[in-house]
Formats: sequence, C-alpha cells, structure tokens
Amino acid sequence: MRCRRLTGAVVVSAVMSAVLLQVSCGGADPTGSTAQVTSPPATGALAALLASPSAGGWRSTGDDPFEVWVCHVPADTTAAIYGGLPLRLPLTPASVTQVVNAHVSPYFEQLSHGQYRPVFSVGGEVTIAAADEPQACVDAAIAGAGPGAEAVLVVADAEHVADRPGGFGSGGDPCPTQAGCPAAVSLRAAYVGANDFGPEWADAPPMDLAEHEIGHTLGWVHSAVDDAGRYLSGLDVMSNSAAPREADPARRDAPATLAVNLLLAGWLPADDVVDVASGTVDATLAPSAGASGTRMVVLDRVGGPMYTIELLTDEGLDDHLPVGGVAVHEVDLADGSIARIVPMVGEPPYTDLLQPGEVFRVAGWELTVDANWTVHVIDRT
Repeated sequence: MRCRRLTGAVVVSAVMSAVLLQVSCGGADPTGSTAQVTSPPATGALAALLASPSAGGWRSTGDDPFEVWVCHVPADTTAAIYGGLPLRLPLTPASVTQVVNAHVSPYFEQLSHGQYRPVFSVGGEVTIAAADEPQACVDAAIAGAGPGAEAVLVVADAEHVADRPGGFGSGGDPCPTQAGCPAAVSLRAAYVGANDFGPEWADAPPMDLAEHEIGHTLGWVHSAVDDAGRYLSGLDVMSNSAAPREADPARRDAPATLAVNLLLAGWLPADDVVDVASGTVDATLAPSAGASGTRMVVLDRVGGPMYTIELLTDEGLDDHLPVGGVAVHEVDLADGSIARIVPMVGEPPYTDLLQPGEVFRVAGWELTVDANWTVHVIDRT
C-alpha cells in the first residue's frame, strides 16, 4: 500500500536507516496492524518543484569539473563595482585552484555526504577593457574553457567596493541529464572579486563567498535577502555565507544549506520528506544536515504558499548556531521554480530557532515542537 500524499491524522517517525514511515491511509488494515510504507511521492507544489529547472540533480552528482580563471581588471576601469580601488593581486589560476581544491571541494563533500564534489583545474587568464563589467570576465572564461569543463570559477584580481555584491553565479541553461554538459553549452559560472584573496588573509582566505556562488551554479537561489540586497539569515550558505566567520573568526567555510536545496540537489531523497496537504501530522525530525531520517516536512496546501520545516543542529557546518532547533521557511514559486525563500521564525539572523514546548502559527498552520523534536502539525483552516 502506498499513499500519494499525507492528509488527515498521520504519525510519522524515522525508523533506523531504512526511514520507514508508520502511516494510516485509505482505511484500516484488516489485520489490525499499522501499515509500513515509505514516504509518499510528492504532489502539488513540491512535485512541480522537483520537476522544474530548480532541481539540479544533473549538476550535483559525482565530480563536477570546474576550470579556474583569473580576470585582470585594468587600472583605469570605469566599472562602478571596482570603485577605482587601486589594489591588483598577483593571482594565478594555479594558486587559486590550489586554494579552492583544498577548501571548497571538502565543504561540498561534507554538505552532500560524499555525493557531490566540485573539482577545480587550472584554466587561464583574461584581461578585460576599461569599460567592461565583470560579466565580460565570465564570458571570456566560458569561451576559452576546454570541452571537459562543465563550469568556470572566475576570480578577479581587483577588489569590489563594499556596497556592491562580492560576486555572482549562474546555474546556466538546461542540459541533458544523461551526459556531461560543457560550460560552453550550459553557461554555468561563478565569479568573485579579489576581496577574499587579499594579503590580510595570508594563506587562509575565507571560502564562504566562493561556496555561495558555486551554490548558484547548482541552481540554488538566495534566501532571506531584503530589497537592498542584504543577506539577513545565518542559516544558509545562500544567505549570509559569512555567518560562521562572524561567530568564530577562525571559520573559513559557509554554513550548510536549507533542506529544500538538499532536496533539489538530490542529496536528500524524497523518501526523507513528508509532504502535508491538510489535516494533522506528527513528524519526528532528524537533523536536515544529517544523512537519513525525516529531514523535512513540507506544508503544501493547494492554493497557498509552501512552507518547509526542518531541524538544524549546532554541529558540523552549523556549529555557529547558538543552539539547535526547528526552522520554518516560506518558499514561493513562480513558473515552477523557486522565486523567494523567507525565514518565518524570529528576526535576523534567524538563529533563534523553535525549541521544545514552543508553538508557531503561520498561514492557518499550527506547529508544536515536542521534546524529542517531534513536530505536531495541525491545519486550522
């Protein structure tokens, strides 16, 4: 027996590594026992999301070959993002490749539980014209990349001014899922300015911005960003990626990412997600950064926004959190893809997470957190 969606009164618990869910659906078992089934397949907005370009499984499995390019910015540049700053760093593709292979690759291996690893190789160098914007660096790197490169990482030798973004990234155009997709076809690229490679960092530059931009190459969007472009959340590499470093200056990597991004990347299987359309559900959460268990509950009422519920623990990539707890995010979709992710619990940096005994209400849903991280969900509409 297999349910297509969780509605009505349901009890869900993580059972060892098999992640079997005890649910009652479609009537009582004539033997009097509770049927054991895996988590039902997604329907509604969640299913549309998994079938959309936001789902980046073709980009996020196995080794992902990046070429590293250095962009030389002329001293007389008129691009506002460089702000006339005079510093030009003696960066080479080889030196940058060494750094990112040593730090960025292990970050994504840890985040994906070994399912994904960006692999960086030496690309080349480009010099842009005085009037060129950073996109010209990316375009030249993609044009020069070899056929084995499926994305490029471009680092400028010039700093960005403080009030402008530190970089950008793109998941590119859709590509076949059964074979590799060269950067010249996909246009996947990450770009960062020189700010995190300056001499003040010596031989330990922070990699959180590069990890953020590579997240974009996997199709992930920003979370908790305001109208002025400020990243407000310390919960996600796709928001304030420097949040761990702000808590501990020795940190060099970004925090982990939200469960919805893990799902889109294929690192969190659909069987570890409970999709709730209506009714009452009890779900015992495992840490969303873990390797198994019920790691996300999705509140997916027809005609309403989608909400994700997950348990974040103060360990590993998230050891900057004051204490673990339950996070709730609103995920807005447009044309089947994620348009916006907004934290719903607390205020910036949103690290005051729901604790056992607390009740939270949003859009007609009521959530109660129990001592063993069981979330009791009631549809009050």
